[in-house]
Amino acid sequence: MNDLENKERMLDLLTERELHKLSEEDRKELEQLLQNFPEWQDDETLALTAAAITLAIVKTDEPMPVNLKSKILAAQERYFANEEINGKVLDFKSKSGQKSSVETETAGGFFADRMRKLSFWNWAGWVVAAAACVALAFNLWTTDAPTEVVVNPPPQISPTPLPAPNLAQQREQLLAAAPDAIQKSWTDFNPKQPRNIQGDVVWSNSLQKGYIRFQNLPINDKTRETYQLWIFDSNQNAKTPVDGGVFDVDANGDVIVPIDAKIKVGKPTMFAVTSEKPGGVVVSELGKVMAVAKIET
Repeated sequence: MNDLENKERMLDLLTERELHKLSEEDRKELEQLLQNFPEWQDDETLALTAAAITLAIVKTDEPMPVNLKSKILAAQERYFANEEINGKVLDFKSKSGQKSSVETETAGGFFADRMRKLSFWNWAGWVVAAAACVALAFNLWTTDAPTEVVVNPPPQISPTPLPAPNLAQQREQLLAAAPDAIQKSWTDFNPKQPRNIQGDVVWSNSLQKGYIRFQNLPINDKTRETYQLWIFDSNQNAKTPVDGGVFDVDANGDVIVPIDAKIKVGKPTMFAVTSEKPGGVVVSELGKVMAVAKIET
């Protein structure tokens, strides 16, 4: 590579060093290149560029980091300790080796005069350095510029589901919601042998849904018997009422059982509860009727 290409590569590596992205292999290459360009050994152009960009993007209400302030002050002393710029004579050598004195009132005069005396290769080096500074500034800006903070909305808390209504509540809901819901009380099938079974039947023919409720229905021995509900339908032979399901009574008190009609009920006329063998029967002999609930037709 020629001098310009070497200098361009060196400035690329210097830029990477300021960005803290220099690998061990790159570091060794940079040390070799700096030996070819000793004037860049202690140059801090890129370091000051990084400092300037950092200052530009830092929040104004935050104090300057101590290490950054020290670095800038140290660079200032190195640059200007031996140069009396304001109103004094700056001496340096020209290409011919002769000293020339330039009266200058500002630092701008010094740099303007210095730049006029640079060779082509020096000019090219400064162009490459300027490009490196631009690249460094862009990298610092995109790396350190404040990013928009996205605040996640608080997690949506699902409402606690309400517990499912129990059978008593379902019975009340049916009574309130079904316009055709009927409610009939249990009576003794044989008044001469009263069983004193209380409660009622709630039924909606349009919904084919209902509940039976009992008080004083004896606890049954599941190994010997079960209770079975029958629905007498005017469209059905009285000897073969609709099976409404089997159930057991495990404790004294209110007993509520949902009606489980095995076929569709057309026009119910009476509900009856019998005691049958475990598992129930297909056709009951109606030998042990516990209670009935008649519906006026």
